[in-house]
Amino acid sequence: MKGFGFDLRALEVFVTTAQAGNMTLAANQLRLTQSSVSQTISALENNLNVALLDRSVRPMELTVAGRYFYDQSCHLLSQAEKTHQVMSKGDFQKLHLLRVAMVDSLATSLGQPLVEVIKRHTESWTISTGRSHMHAQALLTRHVDIIISDDALEDNAFLSRHRILREPFVLVVPSRLAKSYPSFHHLLRELDFVRYTSDSLIGTTIERYLRRLDVNAPSHMQLDNTFAVLSSVAAGLGWTITTPLCLFQSGLTRDKLACLPLPADEPLHRNLTLVSRPNELGKLPQILAGDSRQIMTEKFLPVVLRELPWLEKELSVG
Repeated sequence: MKGFGFDLRALEVFVTTAQAGNMTLAANQLRLTQSSVSQTISALENNLNVALLDRSVRPMELTVAGRYFYDQSCHLLSQAEKTHQVMSKGDFQKLHLLRVAMVDSLATSLGQPLVEVIKRHTESWTISTGRSHMHAQALLTRHVDIIISDDALEDNAFLSRHRILREPFVLVVPSRLAKSYPSFHHLLRELDFVRYTSDSLIGTTIERYLRRLDVNAPSHMQLDNTFAVLSSVAAGLGWTITTPLCLFQSGLTRDKLACLPLPADEPLHRNLTLVSRPNELGKLPQILAGDSRQIMTEKFLPVVLRELPWLEKELSVG
């Protein structure tokens, strides 16, 4: 790691000197020699390549750069003192900051109750959405603490995992095609396939599925979010494959769309899993996973099963 040119002790010496306006007074307060204080300040200025104190006046005053460094030093020392107090007490039940990344279908549809759960266990928090592969990389590089994703990072055995939802992929067509189950090849003769972008995990999963069935859909419409995909289908522009949670997220009315099962002999499912680094968050991942399952059971399942009761055996929470 690149050296900063200062440590906490040097900051303490600088701040005390700036407040006292005199190195001798600062030395007395710090129980150091005046020479030690002078050497510390000079080393700071040399390392930072800037003058921090104007020694031509009495009492000494801060330069413009010195004033900036003084404010930042006070903040860093305050944070160090707070950290020391927390570590001394050994009370880590409530995290200072929790960073969570999740699939956008979950954040959009059930974000509010999830936020309430997170707020009960942290002082500060952030929630972000984006591509699943970006979430995975962010977790592995410590840019986020928890992900709820359709990528459970199975190749990384050291991670902790809690299953949230298993859901089937379903076929979505304009409502006028709902009366008879259309085959993929019939659909391709009638309409375009509205696909997710190829850089999304849901998009690549669906593409692999279609290739396995030898379904070659021309690439006319490739959209980057569920709302755009389902809006295009509702407008009669094409058909698509998606999941019940994505349908729940979109909030589109059933009179525009028909949702049908994929061929029984070729099912396709998606798993949403809470993934975290082990141990460092205590029981919080387990608690958040349990609360997420409860939210799914109370907010998601009743709505979806009321509209699509044939999904009852296909949807599994936890």
